[in-house]
Amino acid sequence: MNVSARFLLYAAFWILLTCNVQAQWQIVRQDDTKCDNKGSRCDLNAVFFADKENGWIVGDRGIIRATQNEGERWSAQESSVKTAISDVVFLNKKDGFLVASGARIYRTLDGGNTWSADPIFQIVAPKNVAKQDLPELYSLAFPSKKKGWVVGTEGRIFHTEDGGQSWAQQESGTKEELVHVRFINDKYGWIVGGKGIILFTEDSGRTWAKQTSGAQSHLYHIDAISKKEAVIVGDGGLVLRTENGGLSWDKVKIDILDSFKPKDRPSLLSVAFVNDDLGFIIGFNGTVLRTGDGGKTWLQQESGTKQNLYGLVAKKKAIWAVGGDGLILRYQDK
Repeated sequence: MNVSARFLLYAAFWILLTCNVQAQWQIVRQDDTKCDNKGSRCDLNAVFFADKENGWIVGDRGIIRATQNEGERWSAQESSVKTAISDVVFLNKKDGFLVASGARIYRTLDGGNTWSADPIFQIVAPKNVAKQDLPELYSLAFPSKKKGWVVGTEGRIFHTEDGGQSWAQQESGTKEELVHVRFINDKYGWIVGGKGIILFTEDSGRTWAKQTSGAQSHLYHIDAISKKEAVIVGDGGLVLRTENGGLSWDKVKIDILDSFKPKDRPSLLSVAFVNDDLGFIIGFNGTVLRTGDGGKTWLQQESGTKQNLYGLVAKKKAIWAVGGDGLILRYQDK
């Protein structure tokens, strides 16, 4: 085979491979709940799968959608929540929690067929507090059946040791907004948030230590492969990675994002790993990134949308993303 023929065959192979990779994300559904008088569809904010079959999606205006057949069909679930829901977590296919605006947590014990009419926990704001100063909760983590954490504005961290029946505040050492909490087990956990804040605990949150991110950007999400390896994403296409439990965090260079002017780089909102190697990042403008080496390098994938993508789950064969305009995307590993 001559050089030209070999080159053409090589080029054709990479075109085919690229097309295959790009075809793996598909928009499988668009929720039709309207959020304004112009008929705009509501944003979907988070997605969670308890196992391969059972999953939930939550969004603005109290949207809750559930599937029991790997996402082939999604049905509406009703609750007393009529405002934005920011997070949803299930301990198994029956016992679950959601975080709603107004610093409220709700619970279900039957897979979401019924949700508690009243919050099981709520931060009650003092009277006459300005709207911008009202407390909010954003992210919830349950590494075990009994132990859970929730984080929010003004450096708030609350912890339960009885499966959500009671919650006690833990000292965070910061007043920065805390956006996301992730625990490896009921001892080791991270929290990320505003102005590059990273908090780490190795004693179930009794003490939280600040880690140096080297950034002032807003950090939105963290996922951990182990208690040593973790990846954080944030504003302006920022990706941070550690291999030593957060003693140091290194900025990951991503060529496709570095090709943008700094002000045009899309913010990255969620990161999730399927295993030690395979992981995904989603963000503004339909951005999807994929790694096959534990987060050392990332390549862009075609999502099929320019809508912002907010929520991501990557659990074995259940790999889903949700976002603006009611979009639900699924990744098919062919």
